Amino acid sequence: MKTLVIYLVMLLSSSTLETISSINNNNLVETTCKNTPNYNLCLKTLLPDERSASGDITTLALIVVDAIEAKAKQASEIISMLRNSNPPAAWRVPLKECAFSYKVILTVSLPEAIEALTKGNPKFAEDGMVGCLGDSQDCEENFKSSISPLTALNSAVHELSGLVRMAQGSSNLSPKPQVHQPLSLELSLRGSSERYVSHES
Repeated sequence: MKTLVIYLVMLLSSSTLETISSINNNNLVETTCKNTPNYNLCLKTLLPDERSASGDITTLALIVVDAIEAKAKQASEIISMLRNSNPPAAWRVPLKECAFSYKVILTVSLPEAIEALTKGNPKFAEDGMVGCLGDSQDCEENFKSSISPLTALNSAVHELSGLVRMAQGSSNLSPKPQVHQPLSLELSLRGSSERYVSHES
């Protein structure tokens, strides 16, 4: 699977807006999605959620995180079902590894991202997304000697995690609008092995 890169982009600039309150949310969604690796997936994820109609950038990021959580829960359920249904021998170890990977996503990476976003710390949310990227890729690569039954869900978690881009404006109450220059930060994909040293059964 092709290695993806996470982008953390500050999109607020004086050429597009004067204050956060003046942003039209349709334009906010459009602008945000244009600066993600997958424009169509971004729109497909954000627009059906009613929160996107009035939410800020943090809300848009949380919508994507919720979508990742839904896919991760689905993957975890399928893994559990397969492990309990006498799977082929070639799947047994990969499924065990994937069960751990998705447990980490659901109990560590996503809670970390949600807490960071709600507290206004997008750089820590980025760490959570890197974890989701790495763990979903690890799960898929566990099946390198056989056909993975989880390709679609692993890809969905991987691609959604790569979408997360946040434009954080200032909460300064000064009557003078602040100018926010675009800032791009790219993080290379790193595996979950750097963050965890032992697996649970």
